[in-house]
Amino acid sequence: MTPSGRAKGRNAAFTMVEIALCLGVIAFALVAIIGVLPTGVRVQRDNREDTIINQEGLLLLEAIRSGSQGLDYLTNYFDTITISNNLGQVSVFASPAEQKNISGAGLLTNGYQIVSLLTFPKYDPDRTLTNHVFARVRAITGSAVEKSQSARDIAFAYQVVSEVVPLSVHPPETTNYLASGLVNQDVLTRSNLWRVARHEGINFFELRLTLQGPVIPKGKGYDVLGTPKTFRTLISGSIPAGRPGNATLIWPSTFLQLK
Repeated sequence: MTPSGRAKGRNAAFTMVEIALCLGVIAFALVAIIGVLPTGVRVQRDNREDTIINQEGLLLLEAIRSGSQGLDYLTNYFDTITISNNLGQVSVFASPAEQKNISGAGLLTNGYQIVSLLTFPKYDPDRTLTNHVFARVRAITGSAVEKSQSARDIAFAYQVVSEVVPLSVHPPETTNYLASGLVNQDVLTRSNLWRVARHEGINFFELRLTLQGPVIPKGKGYDVLGTPKTFRTLISGSIPAGRPGNATLIWPSTFLQLK
């Protein structure tokens, strides 16, 4: 090979300076990509949690509205349901895995029981008693990896607040037949409307479900994070008294009449 050929070969090679510059450009790009990765992972996680809450909010909404009785798989996902009222009375129901950690808690045994507890009315007919229903749920539609018992502590969990409120569409003054200064015709009109309102209140309800998550264990309690999302619908049906186990399932298209 001639000297000029060897010179051309040396000129065609990469120098150490060029390699160092390339590595510097690659490192700069990698640092930028790594800096964006946490944001991407966080956005993906938030989207996944929003999707779960949207799907399960509609599922629970329909289960309560239709008085579903065969959803026994819910016992795998509901950890606790707590019902309290303004008199300071508290009733707690828990899954077998959680019952050992809660003294005096009842046992959640089937889907019929879970749906009936979520249907517990917020008010009694005279609105002298106010009930509050809270449930702690692990994701029903989440990843299959989170369904195992070993992964239950890291599975996405959320809180459900259920409110079944008697429908009230009449202003209070239009049904107050005991107001002073009323003529006989007004008393009759208001008393009839009051009776109609009473019948509507035991046969038509507004259902509000508020889901919020994730629920993070903290000591013996829990922190509820995330933005609450509320689902609402109207229910036509009744909640008959004297059901087995004092259940409060909605009976769609079945109506009661006051005596």
